[in-house]
Parts: sequence; C-alpha cells; structure tokens
Amino acid sequence: MDPTDLEKSYMSVFDLPQLYTRPPAVELLSTLDHLQLKPLTWDNVEESRPKASDEAGLPAYLTSIIASRLAWIADDSVKEQIWEAASARLSERSGRSAIPSVSRTFVVPASTSSMESISITLHEPSLTADHLGHKTWLASFLLAKRLPSLIPYLPSLCDQDKRESSYKVIELGAGTGLAGLAVAALFRVDVHLTDLRDIVPNLCSNVDTYQANPAVKKKGCISVGELDWSDPQRFVDGPGSTYDLVVAADPLYSPEHPAWLVATIGHVLQKDETARVVIELPLRDAYMPEVEDFKERMRMLGLIIEAEGLETGFDDWQSAHQMNARTEVKCWWAIWRWALDS
Repeated sequence: MDPTDLEKSYMSVFDLPQLYTRPPAVELLSTLDHLQLKPLTWDNVEESRPKASDEAGLPAYLTSIIASRLAWIADDSVKEQIWEAASARLSERSGRSAIPSVSRTFVVPASTSSMESISITLHEPSLTADHLGHKTWLASFLLAKRLPSLIPYLPSLCDQDKRESSYKVIELGAGTGLAGLAVAALFRVDVHLTDLRDIVPNLCSNVDTYQANPAVKKKGCISVGELDWSDPQRFVDGPGSTYDLVVAADPLYSPEHPAWLVATIGHVLQKDETARVVIELPLRDAYMPEVEDFKERMRMLGLIIEAEGLETGFDDWQSAHQMNARTEVKCWWAIWRWALDS
C-alpha cells in the first residue's frame, strides 16, 4: 500500500499494514503517523480526527505492534521509533487524561466589528494527579471569544487615558493562560496571571511562547505569579496590590472554592465604582451547589451583577470510549461590580 494513499484507501483496521506480511518500517511509521489523534477542538471536530478506520479494532492493532519483536526490521533505532509511535497512538485512545503533552492553537476574535482574529498557542502537559490547570477548559475559550463584546461594560477600559497608563488585570486560576493572554492581546493592558505553584511553570512557558509570537501586537506587561486562594493575604508577588479587572474561568471544582475565590476577589479587586469582575462558569450538575454558593458570597461581599448570559459549547474531555464525541456544556458568564452603597 502506498502510504500517501492510506487515508483514501482504508475503512477498517484490516486495511492497515498487517504484521504477518512484514511491512516495511517506513510503511508502519507512515501509518502510525496518520493514526495520530489530535485533541478535539471546539471549532471543528472533523479536522481533529482521522476520517476513517475502525476505532474499535485499533487498540488491539496498536498493542500487537508494541508486543511484536519486529524481527524483519534490522535497525534497532527504527524499531524503537515504531514502538514509541504505537504507544503514543494507544495513549491517545485511552481518554484525555492519558494523552501525552500537546500544544494547541486557539483562535479568538479581535473585535466585534471585523473578521480579524488572534491566535494563541498553549502547551498542555500530560495530566497528572489533580493538576487540572494543565488543561485548557471550554469556559476559558468561550470567555476569550466573548471579550470584545464586554468592552462597553468595562468603563475604565473605555477611558483611554487610564487604559494607556495604569489599567491592571489579574486572572485567578489562569491554568494554561488562555483567558488572560486573550485579555492582554485584545485590550493591550497589564495582565497578571496567577495559579497554584505546580501550575505556574507551564503558565510561564505559555507566556514566553505568546511573547515570542511576532503576529501579536504587544502592549502592556504580562507577568505570572503564585496565588493560593486559601490564603490570599500572602499574595505579595503581584505587580499591583489591587486590580481594575479580575478574570476567572471555570474556577470551581471543590466545595471550598466559592469561599476561597470570593475572599480572594475581595482582596485583589479595587474598591472603585469602575472595577469589574468577569467570570465564566460551566453549569455542570455536580457543581451547581458551588455555583450558587459563589453567587451568594459575591452578593454578601457587596458585588452585584451588571450583565450576564448563557452560552453553550462543547468540551473536549473524552473518556476512552468517547474519542469522537464532544460533551455539550452550558456556561454562565457574568460581569460583577461593586454596589453603589457598598
């Protein structure tokens, strides 16, 4: 089989090079390269998946390659390449938590009035332990895309003098940094990205990638720091003590988080009538109590909702049995400000 015709010619695992035929190494490597599963994107699922093949039979096919001695291939280094590629393809079919480290590019609109867009490339390490901040979540992407439409609700951002001189933004639970980097790219202001200590190194790496991108018009300073919501009083490494805008996307996945997050917002948000909090939360059944707890605590802090809405997207978190499926997720976004009498 000509490797260049592979995509057009096979419809099941039986159309792939069979080991009993002792296929050449180049054919196996080409096949394994074609079988690579890139993570599902939120814009076009078809471009992220192979167009053919019987996925049900592929794990067994890949396992047979890993178990084979590949005795007909003389070069041991080539054998290693084949085994490593087969292992990677098998990991990709074992659910999102088993997928090796990946880099993905996210495209967000630059304004509401033009077709211009901004591309942000992020590295996502393999998921280990409970490091959920190593994945880019749907709410971050939806919030990044919504940013241009939020400008009318951000009075200080509309003030050109303040925007040029001192407008400061902090993202809480930045994860891979998508929302915060989108703020920096779109609004061209100072942005401080924060997360837990274990998440910060990858976050710094993504900022470096962003800064090195010549296509992004840069203005303002982007910094990264550690911030543990359970003890916001220890937050001492930020470039400013308080901020005009606080951004957070999908930050609630523990019963303690609403109290911690709201306390942190109270600690870093300027006590100013123009200060704002922009948040986007997925409305997952398991975490609805945390969402309601968050809303109530924000009101108790003295904040009120200025604008809000619902939108639906498709998360790309798959199990091993959902490799071509995306989960529909409804998200709630809101802009909060201090009550006039607070």
